[in-house]
Amino acid sequence: MAFAKHETFYIREGWLYKGMAAIRSAEEEGRLPTVFLDIDAAERLGIGQNMVKSLRFWMQATGLAEEKSEERQRVQHLTPLGQLIWTYDRYLEDNATLWLLHYHLACSRDHATTWYWFFNHFAPSFFDDGNCLESLNNWVINNYADQEVAIGSLKRDIDCLLQTYLPSKVSRTPEELTESPFSRLGVLSRVGDNRGRQYRMERLDSARFHPLVLLYVLADRQLKARNGVTQVGLTDVLREPLNAGRVFSLTTTTLSDLLARLNKDYQDWRIQFVRTAGLDTLTLPILQPSDILARYYTERVSRREDI
Repeated sequence: MAFAKHETFYIREGWLYKGMAAIRSAEEEGRLPTVFLDIDAAERLGIGQNMVKSLRFWMQATGLAEEKSEERQRVQHLTPLGQLIWTYDRYLEDNATLWLLHYHLACSRDHATTWYWFFNHFAPSFFDDGNCLESLNNWVINNYADQEVAIGSLKRDIDCLLQTYLPSKVSRTPEELTESPFSRLGVLSRVGDNRGRQYRMERLDSARFHPLVLLYVLADRQLKARNGVTQVGLTDVLREPLNAGRVFSLTTTTLSDLLARLNKDYQDWRIQFVRTAGLDTLTLPILQPSDILARYYTERVSRREDI
């Protein structure tokens, strides 16, 4: 469990690239990648000292890097996901990359507990700051009764989450003009005027979402939750915490559209739909999640070369 570890800074455009580049540079030079704790970290990364702490947090929360101890120092290395994104989409130009990072962020219960709660347990159609904060506080009390969490920390988390996904409006400083790359996904929107601070969780537009991202999440969840079993209930996909339906706000219709596109465009990786004794079940191809991403990104390179 972790709250308010972002130093009140949401992910800015270019930050995750800076973090990946700093780690890769240290590794290529044969140095331990301690950049986020180095004395000159702010100067080398080109951001403020508190922002360095924030970036250290975001690199782990998005699944791009993992932190561990080496030679009595805290270092970060890119995860296999981070290495793949560094190779193929280090500037996060592809929305599929952002959806992948969103998935890992929404599953990051240990690092970004509020994000985990919001997408897997709260997930309302409409909400405002007040009922969001009240619901989060009640969930924390019920799930972490032995730990005391300041209401101010929860409020800072909610504010940061909203800024992560909402397009920014009026800003006062050049730094505030920098939007979060996740605002491109259209996950959240404002409702009415700003005085009420009301928001809406948007349903996923299947036309703007690649079916291989869906397949990756389904395969990843089966590997982590069911030891790689190939069958999963349709209800589990739509309603189970950490699964595609919750994380991407999928309806049954949107899921069906994505499965139809997947089966049409990737016939060697078809998902079979089976109804047995009134239960709807999906049978997935036998795949490693990493294989799915490798295919997506190599095809992405081919598409760009054809332009």
